[in-house]
Amino acid sequence: MKQAFMILATLALSACATFSGREYSVNAYNAQGKQLNKKFELDSNKAGIQMARQSLCQSYPNATIRVYNNITRMEVKEFSPYSCRYKR
Repeated sequence: MKQAFMILATLALSACATFSGREYSVNAYNAQGKQLNKKFELDSNKAGIQMARQSLCQSYPNATIRVYNNITRMEVKEFSPYSCRYKR
């Protein structure tokens, strides 16, 4: 019984550590809703969302950036949608 508890506790902690530093997924989409950054994924913690968003905006100037929580799979309304329109 004690060993089963230890195994379950270890599995639970390792599942939490899997997403450590990669809680959010940052993606670029075109006007038709097609994902533009299919060849690479930008996963980030909350502090790195701004940098990931700026990187995607430089690569795809007319894109819309959406941020998703990797654990709940829900869009994070605090950061998305974000339009990459350059102001001249």
